[in-house]
Amino acid sequence: MNFRTAVIGCLALASLAGCSGNTSTGLYGGGGGGGGGGGGGGLVGAVTVGSGIQYVSSHNGTQNPAVDTIPVGGTVTWTWTGSLPHGVQSTGSTSFTGSGIKTGSGTHAVTFTAPGTYQYDCAVHGTAMRGTIVVQ
Repeated sequence: MNFRTAVIGCLALASLAGCSGNTSTGLYGGGGGGGGGGGGGGLVGAVTVGSGIQYVSSHNGTQNPAVDTIPVGGTVTWTWTGSLPHGVQSTGSTSFTGSGIKTGSGTHAVTFTAPGTYQYDCAVHGTAMRGTIVVQ
């Protein structure tokens, strides 16, 4: 639990530092949490690609599956931690561009322009690491 709290804290600090482009790890933009509602500008979701075999939502702490709900037009950024190789690959009928396999640090950002439920898992670990993005 302490590790997850530390990772989420680090992501929040990185967001406040004003990073820009695909290397930023911003948390949710303005707008309603919970039952949907509009998001503000900028990044709206963040997922940590764990140092172990896990995806962790920086918004709500869910993991394997990490589940996030974002507005249409919102961006989700996956951020790698640790030294294990991982990848983000879209699964299911609604899809998005995957990351390929990365080791160490790095990010992958996707802007979701159509509503739907987007499933993904790790290109290395398969369904042992999985997540869902719900775009409303």
